[in-house]
Amino acid sequence: MSPTQIDILVRDTVVITGNAEGDIFYDGAVAIDGRDIIAVGPTDEITDRYVGRETLGARNRAAMPGLVDTHHHFLQNFLKGSRDDLALEDWIAEVSSPRIITAVQDYLEGRPGLQWHATRLGCVEALRSGITCILNMEWATPPDVVDVYEEMGIRAVHALTLTDVDQWQECGMLLPWHEAMDLADRLIDRCRSSRLVSFCYGLACPNSCSQELFREVRHRADEDGSRIHVHLAETEFEWHNIRNLYDTTPVGYLNEIGFLGPDVLGAHCIWLSDDDIQVLRDTGTAVSHNPECNMKVADGIAPVAKMLEAGVTVSLGTDSCAVNDNMDMFEAMRVAAFLQKVTTMDPATVPAAQAFAMGTIAGAQALGLADRIGSLEPGKRADLILVDLSQPHMRPINNILNNMVYAASAASDVETVIVDGQIVVKDRQLSCCNEQTVIAEAEAFAMERFARAGLGIPPYYQTAFSQDAVT
Repeated sequence: MSPTQIDILVRDTVVITGNAEGDIFYDGAVAIDGRDIIAVGPTDEITDRYVGRETLGARNRAAMPGLVDTHHHFLQNFLKGSRDDLALEDWIAEVSSPRIITAVQDYLEGRPGLQWHATRLGCVEALRSGITCILNMEWATPPDVVDVYEEMGIRAVHALTLTDVDQWQECGMLLPWHEAMDLADRLIDRCRSSRLVSFCYGLACPNSCSQELFREVRHRADEDGSRIHVHLAETEFEWHNIRNLYDTTPVGYLNEIGFLGPDVLGAHCIWLSDDDIQVLRDTGTAVSHNPECNMKVADGIAPVAKMLEAGVTVSLGTDSCAVNDNMDMFEAMRVAAFLQKVTTMDPATVPAAQAFAMGTIAGAQALGLADRIGSLEPGKRADLILVDLSQPHMRPINNILNNMVYAASAASDVETVIVDGQIVVKDRQLSCCNEQTVIAEAEAFAMERFARAGLGIPPYYQTAFSQDAVT
């Protein structure tokens, strides 16, 4: 019998499946038809059965599951390279909130340009970094933002930030309750028709959300089936504030009000007691660990080793480029492993295979998508990347997983990206747009808008975007 024709055949590559058995094919192939992976295995077996309308010869490349970033804020990418000398509470007050206020007010006035450009810019960096699925948490975004994710070809979970306690006393930062819930309904409706984008409720944090809001979101999620994301146990300030208010920990407080559950993903989860870890395990609440952000703002080190040992699902996030300052998930895997090794003084803690899983299948589990993405298996969506193994910093390859976690770099090594069966990056070039045009347009819009808002412009841009030039 002649081979069956399929859409894409990736062949002659190292296939890191990321499946439960840890299968790796050192001369492997992946068969893709439509949106789905239909076969994975040795090249000779797969090529006997299938022929591709498009064939990607991938010698000296590794095919692996697309990276899953479970916590990010695209709007704050405009603050890349900003302050690195402030605690989180001060950073939000002095750096982040003025830009958020601008975006919220623009949304209320029907001018969503900041968010639109931020999303396009964020998608460019994410895809070029090998991130095929990302949770993006934003304050005020019209449903049209879903169009941007779809145009760029990235899989996304769009989390709408909700808050009703003005912790920072910043007028204009909070969406009125009725506006926020109406927007959530409209985003849910828009996402229902999307192949790539789903909606998620986003709670800012226990400090800035009332118990009434937590209960309302819990009720709504139970009714409409949406998932929930929340900044949780991120800072020592939060730990002490919640203990003073409720005589318990942040995790304990949310558990007591019935908020936690298998549809909840907590970002950071640094300030945890041993009892908190058991609560996360018992409720099925997942965690998004953001090691580089936590290091930069000196929030602390999450007890990831303890959580993993207890059976908590721990995924990885890059957080915003304002507090990282990149979207390199290979670096996040590396740093996450190193941090646990040095804090536990045990070099066997969080081995490369476990860190790799945190950046792939555990991310899919945390987002409720593990039946569709996170590993290269027949029946799953074709979300995969090809990583260049030929560069000096990747050679020699003594252990492929160790090399991927400890040696690979998103900026130099991600060569091809496939999402939902579509090639969105090929030979390090985006298929949907010119990335330099996206960068230039986003910078021009943001700097002009921030100048008009009186927020100040970095010296690099002051000649082109001075106050005189934009008024």
